[in-house]
Amino acid sequence: MFISKILISEDFERIKEEMIEKYGYNRLRFIPKIPASDFLLDDARLVEKESYIAEVDEKIIILMAHNFRIEAQNFLLKLLEEPPKNIKFLIVVPSKNLLLPTIKSRLICEKRNTKKTKNHLNLDLNKMDLKILFEFLQENENLDKNELMEKIILLTEQMVKIKDFNEKELEFFYESYELAKLNSKSSLILATLLLNFYTKK
Repeated sequence: MFISKILISEDFERIKEEMIEKYGYNRLRFIPKIPASDFLLDDARLVEKESYIAEVDEKIIILMAHNFRIEAQNFLLKLLEEPPKNIKFLIVVPSKNLLLPTIKSRLICEKRNTKKTKNHLNLDLNKMDLKILFEFLQENENLDKNELMEKIILLTEQMVKIKDFNEKELEFFYESYELAKLNSKSSLILATLLLNFYTKK
């Protein structure tokens, strides 16, 4: 018997494999089917719809996303508090801070101590020329939102160690990160960051 809970982890694929192995695919419903950047109100409505499809046996609805929209969380509150018969929930999220206190109060919370491997840039900024810069952009032209945000953080950490930036220039790093959150094109953001660094004396 499964107990509804929140699971703090970024390893969505591993959690999915574990759940299928332990409970069998037929007992599980993944909403959305592939872990999303944002869990939206439409996803929450799908959860509600799936919850009211009667089941003789226990059914586990698994919600996986890097971020949960506030309106989607509010929509789920009553459902989590009073789930239909034989319906259980698993919310998988990278940080419990992404969830509303009202959601956290309704479910037990379990944290997975998976050691996060530090992503490396595979780029030596001290030796970077235009050829290396271009090759880096080609390798990273199709990053998703979360990969791009992580890459910007790593680039910023390395760049500020090598060169001094004024307040306006530092603001640009923040703006780049915000643009990444809006699904802006990765190659454009990275090219601007790297060219600004390359041309800075």
